Amino acid sequence: MSVWNPGKIAVLFGPSSGKGATVESEEALASWLKGRDTAVCAGRFAGTGAQALWARLKPTGGVERAQGYVEDLRSSVAAFAAWGADLLVCVGGDGLSSYAADAMVASGRRMAMLGIAAGTINVGPIVSIGIEALRDESLDFCSTEPVGAIEVLVDDRHLAYGFNDVVIGDTFLGTIDERVASLSAQALLERGEKVEARPSADIASQDFGVWKNGKKLDSILRQPAQIIASALKPREFFARAVAGPLCNAAYMRGSAALALFDSVIVAAGSPSQGIENFSASEQILFGPEDAIALRGLTDAGQLIVDGNPFARMGETVGFRSVPGFIDVVKSGHRWLGGSREWTLPE
Repeated sequence: MSVWNPGKIAVLFGPSSGKGATVESEEALASWLKGRDTAVCAGRFAGTGAQALWARLKPTGGVERAQGYVEDLRSSVAAFAAWGADLLVCVGGDGLSSYAADAMVASGRRMAMLGIAAGTINVGPIVSIGIEALRDESLDFCSTEPVGAIEVLVDDRHLAYGFNDVVIGDTFLGTIDERVASLSAQALLERGEKVEARPSADIASQDFGVWKNGKKLDSILRQPAQIIASALKPREFFARAVAGPLCNAAYMRGSAALALFDSVIVAAGSPSQGIENFSASEQILFGPEDAIALRGLTDAGQLIVDGNPFARMGETVGFRSVPGFIDVVKSGHRWLGGSREWTLPE
């Protein structure tokens, strides 16, 4: 066991979290981080700007609004890395923390990550703490837990890391008129607009196929309606045979899974498939030594990584499991095996 005291703390506020959530979380963070070396970065991820005692850095490149959301975020994280941040706090949802983790890796500086839930979807594993935890003593003693991811590649080029799930489809879950809805990936990517859309089930052509380590796999679902890949926590599937092949993840290191579905699973609203009638799926496990490749996707087969839509600029989509990829701060007094325990310095 080793004790780790982060000296410099960087904070990102999701601009889509809502003014009320941003103000509430900022006030709670300011109280928790009182007297500690804390910084935000000027621009869209700086919060309200009300914390006069926090350092205000300039984005790398010196432009507060550079080219777009992702570019601005990467510039902010690069500035934090140059500043020497040890802890990166993300106030928002899974999408913000996923982008931030990718930017952190690109910066070349490894920082622990703490996710404060304030987004549309707060599933985790990076976003694991509510704003209320900042007000009690649950964060006075913390530990870091290594968290794995799936690396997503297109034509062998890195695209993103998925910590929760990677969905192949043409819609993503977002907030519109203060409600969760299925939104068009194309509208957001091309015009920056939130437009409600019905998820397409036509994501795979007649030439669709899955390859594992260069071998094409036999499949019953020749043209699945949705495809999802996720890194797995083995304990969640231990001795649960109803999970099918996924229960074998308990005996694998850095396990991940790819699943083909005959219906759309990730969509706003109550599903009927699998509740009112049967839903069919096929699953394949893979580990860090394996390479998964998918070919034969249609134009509707775009990539939604932790809720963030990406344009699929290529023909072959690849997946690779990356275990223990980043250190995520967890609250509570329970020691987590394999993690590093740390406390904030006085």
